[in-house]
Amino acid sequence: MVRWPQLLDAAPESERAAVEEMGQVVCGLALEHTLQVAKAPPLNSRRRQAGGDWQPRDLARSRSRGALHAERLPQLSRLALEAWAELAGTTAPEQAPLTATSIGRAVFPSALHESWKRSAPSPRSPSAAGRE
Repeated sequence: MVRWPQLLDAAPESERAAVEEMGQVVCGLALEHTLQVAKAPPLNSRRRQAGGDWQPRDLARSRSRGALHAERLPQLSRLALEAWAELAGTTAPEQAPLTATSIGRAVFPSALHESWKRSAPSPRSPSAAGRE
């Protein structure tokens, strides 16, 4: 998750004014659209048809609110993509499922699984036996 409001100071004044005009919700949608077009996440890059088959989606041709406003924020979008890349390059800290920086947070699902496995009692432990 990118904390995009932290990036506003580095954006041009014209884009800060655009964010003020469109509001934080729409700005968030615009930046999300930019990330989706750039990164093409599998669940957003296709849609299920009525018959159950999957059809590819051309996110760049979207007419959503985010898509319509994304072109107004080229520098802020670039900053958000750079922040995303920085977060994507982080490694999971030991004994924690996430890392947080001034620009955002990265969650590591495998670390969540590992911490659950470490905290779960083994089937042969006394605490597990009492649950039977």
